[in-house]
Amino acid sequence: MTWEATPPALYSIVTGFFPETAPKDTWATNPRPLLVCGRAQDPETGMHFCRIAYGTSQAVKPWLEPTLAIGNFSMLNALHLKTPTTFVLKGSNMIILPWTQEFFRPWRGQKSPYLSILPADMQRYVGAILAEAQRRGELPAY
Repeated sequence: MTWEATPPALYSIVTGFFPETAPKDTWATNPRPLLVCGRAQDPETGMHFCRIAYGTSQAVKPWLEPTLAIGNFSMLNALHLKTPTTFVLKGSNMIILPWTQEFFRPWRGQKSPYLSILPADMQRYVGAILAEAQRRGELPAY
């Protein structure tokens, strides 16, 4: 059984490819961290889909868009992140992707794209941002 048969839980951190207009040269070999902000399953095909927020190591202006920044060394270790990472939680910057090898891939040396799941306090924070985005109709729909 492959990892594709078991979709990640809500608020999981996974690794994969967020479609970009100008992907980096290392796109295919160095997937970025992604935050699962929603899940769905097609009742006919059984395929799983994830609503994804991308993670970046670049500076993001949190006053312009909602973010979750993780930079504390012990938290980076607990969440299995390589570098300080900011997840951009703006609904219009999220995308829905099928839980397949085309879009999700493990980091080198790992067997699955699944890295970790946010602790409860971070889940509440992200959940509040997503609820507000949902209320305003800003989240991509399945």
